[in-house]
Amino acid sequence: MSKTINIDVMFDTVTIEQRYGAGGSAGGPIGIQHDDVWMVAQKVVVDGGQASADLTVKALVNDTIRWRSESLSGNTDQAAIIYKIEKFSGTQVTSAAEMRVTTPPTPIPDPANPTHYEPNYEQKDVFMSCEVLEMGTEGYKVYFYIVNKDENTGKLTTFGYYCWDPTIKVIG
Repeated sequence: MSKTINIDVMFDTVTIEQRYGAGGSAGGPIGIQHDDVWMVAQKVVVDGGQASADLTVKALVNDTIRWRSESLSGNTDQAAIIYKIEKFSGTQVTSAAEMRVTTPPTPIPDPANPTHYEPNYEQKDVFMSCEVLEMGTEGYKVYFYIVNKDENTGKLTTFGYYCWDPTIKVIG
């Protein structure tokens, strides 16, 4: 039976900006070291590197993998947005990753009564998704950009484009 593997990707956008500066482009992002990105997934699918930029997940053919991205500010003051994922080494084990935007019911707690919530149908869930097609090990590149919110006007602007390279291992 196939499953969905959710990978949450956390970016230290402040440090990335300080280390690498602005720049790059969607087609030519700045490669970053693995110090300022952390990925986590459910323990049962992790082959190694939990809570690091080098997370390796174990998947089965027909599984779905989803990547969600977030900055340490919760994508409020700064946002990190994954816009492309592609193979760069090993065997192509997945379909092309595509961006998905869904609107699932999301529980929003009542501040006056935090154990009570109302479903919110306006909050978007944005993720990259692909299907696992065959066995093997794929090194892939994750492309993302950082968006900053101006502290005086609230205007959003793209600061820079970046990338790094984790791994997927398909075991069966």
